[in-house]
Amino acid sequence: MEALMTLNCSNYSENMADILKLFQQIGWEIYNPQRKVEYLPIGDDDQYDWRCEEISEAKLYDVISEKIAKKEQIGVNLFYSNGTEGISLMAYNTSQIMLSITINRKTVKGKYTDMAWYLENIIYMFLNIDVRLLSYKIEEYED
Repeated sequence: MEALMTLNCSNYSENMADILKLFQQIGWEIYNPQRKVEYLPIGDDDQYDWRCEEISEAKLYDVISEKIAKKEQIGVNLFYSNGTEGISLMAYNTSQIMLSITINRKTVKGKYTDMAWYLENIIYMFLNIDVRLLSYKIEEYED
């Protein structure tokens, strides 16, 4: 199974750094359980050569700012605080943010994505802090 969530946050901000900070505010961390950051580096050019490094939050935001300036795709894995679940956030801009629900995906009946959990811990959390999404879509595909 493959699960995706697409968000349009452009009403909130045009800056991807603002959106990442929002995710941190609602309980999604930039650090994996080993305290490393997983991200697409500058100049990746859609090769998806993910890096996993011990870098500071400030350094990650520097990378993101440079990627924005170069009109490159931003990619950061986010991890749910005090949990093992994660999502891969990828976007060129805030109007089409793709979240790939793949890292220790919460499931029901052994294989289906627990979409209610992701709605509660992403969409509803945004709504609780008055972030108005212009649209969101959740999809699941069977392999």
